[in-house]
Amino acid sequence: MDRKSWIIVTLCVILAGLNLYYTSENQKLAQAEAARIQAEKAKNAPAAAVTTTPAAPGAAPSATTAAVPAAPAAVNVPEEKHSLTVGSMTFELTSKGGGIARAVLAGTDKVTLNTNGLEAIGALRREPAGLDAMAYKLTSKSDKSATFEGTSAEGVVVTKTYSLTEGKESDEHLIDLSITLRNTGAAQHRSEEYYLYAGASSALKHDDARYEGFFWNDAGDADFYQADYYAKPWFSEQKFEFRQSYNALRYAGVMGRFYTHIVTRVGEKDAPGKFWTTRRKLAQPIDTAHAGKTDIEDHAYDASMGLPAVDLAPGASVTQTYQIYLGPKEYDRLSKIGKQRSFAMFYGWFKPISIFLSWVMRWMHDMTGNWGVAIILLTIFVRLCIWPIHAKSTFTMKRMGLLGPMMKELQEKYKDNPQQQQQEVMKLYRDYGVNPLGGCLPMFLQIPIFFGLYRVLEYAAELRGQSFLWVNDLSAADTVTNWGGIDINPLPLIMGLTMVAQMKLTPQPQSMDKTQQRIFMLMPVFFLFICYSFAAALALYWSTQNIFSIAQTWIMKLYIPEPKLEKVAQKTVAKGPPPQNPFFNPMGNKEKKKGPKPPKLGG
Repeated sequence: MDRKSWIIVTLCVILAGLNLYYTSENQKLAQAEAARIQAEKAKNAPAAAVTTTPAAPGAAPSATTAAVPAAPAAVNVPEEKHSLTVGSMTFELTSKGGGIARAVLAGTDKVTLNTNGLEAIGALRREPAGLDAMAYKLTSKSDKSATFEGTSAEGVVVTKTYSLTEGKESDEHLIDLSITLRNTGAAQHRSEEYYLYAGASSALKHDDARYEGFFWNDAGDADFYQADYYAKPWFSEQKFEFRQSYNALRYAGVMGRFYTHIVTRVGEKDAPGKFWTTRRKLAQPIDTAHAGKTDIEDHAYDASMGLPAVDLAPGASVTQTYQIYLGPKEYDRLSKIGKQRSFAMFYGWFKPISIFLSWVMRWMHDMTGNWGVAIILLTIFVRLCIWPIHAKSTFTMKRMGLLGPMMKELQEKYKDNPQQQQQEVMKLYRDYGVNPLGGCLPMFLQIPIFFGLYRVLEYAAELRGQSFLWVNDLSAADTVTNWGGIDINPLPLIMGLTMVAQMKLTPQPQSMDKTQQRIFMLMPVFFLFICYSFAAALALYWSTQNIFSIAQTWIMKLYIPEPKLEKVAQKTVAKGPPPQNPFFNPMGNKEKKKGPKPPKLGG
């Protein structure tokens, strides 16, 4: 066959392969959707528990379901509700699932957690993806606690007591849960399949969906995955759930950008546990503006944490204690309630820097009472700390700029000999005592500080609902109006203008060609485009940093003399006798001194 025929055959094979691949993917998605619909039906029909057949890690949930008999009284027991309120936090308890139906955060938060949950947080499942089918009764209640009791089909009486926390490590977002399992049957009851439902986390707005995820702590080693775990990969199968067993599962949960659900086991010794999570598509979009748009999808992230293995003789009982945290992701708050829950602040590689800057920002807020002012003071504090580095970098760049004409001459002279050109350039640097890395290295030293501070401002739940000047919410864009369908955000515009002014004042090497200069001048436009919809806190930080850099450059120009280009005196090394090499002088003999020889005997 000729070349054209081979091309056609190859394209046909590729298209056939793509067709088979996407056909199988569509079948998997259809199965997952069927499983989701079945689960929602089970939620509305409490007479029977619908469970999903266990799947291997990373596999798609099966659409095949099996009904597990529930307690006979499930249909006839009406729902009972009770609320526990402390500070600005309200836990709405329900007998359906015997847990926390909703967690309402008042104050500046104004958020309700678990709004998209399949059932109550604390529901006791017999399979991680199933539902709690037991019929619970509210047996006792008070202002500080509530107790639910139900009986399973196996004759196991389950008693759950929720209590507000008290003491040194208490918090208004933290609640105690005591679970007692008592075997009232005549046979031994053994099971490793008891799971606590941790609830469902969903983004507060569509743009924050990428921050959604899940996490766990195994013997002090905390780790997490974000929304991209469930994204469709290029060269592997898409994941629909996460299942894993751990030797010492201390806590697990789900999280968003600012809020988290943490279920923590409380005990003297660590115990093995299982963790399961999945993502499901929401029937309605989070943002009302996206209603009716089929190309925009929002999701909820469900999770279940396994209990240690249960082995009960007839009449025996066992009690497990847990704590459930439903609240903001604040490092200071999580560190105070202990149990390594502050590990759930995943700041990244520069976490120690982020923790320190978070502490400084909170201290400055306590001093001023305003988070916007605290961000400005924090930025000034950081810039003062790196002032010497910045000054050294600027001084070196100015000296390199003075070498520009001489470097151009060398480039023209040795344009046909790049190796010789490089040698002459390095000799030029040595002659004038200029370190070519002196201008770049200080900038690299600032990178950890920048990324550490960026992470703090990106995840700071403290900034939600906090105002500053015209900004209503420091955690969102500072949109003041809309003009022709375009949001007008003043802080990013100020950031762009100050960046242009800063670049005008920054010394540029004379060796920079016109193309590099154009790219250099387009950088503010590029950054403005990327950062235009950023949170106002980040734009405020960047604008303050630019203004500080402009002031720093101006001060240095006034009080620090301009560098002069002078050759550095080269150090001369005094020549001495060559060192003795033991390999050529193995006996260590010294060189013989020249002089008159002693007379010979008889001579």
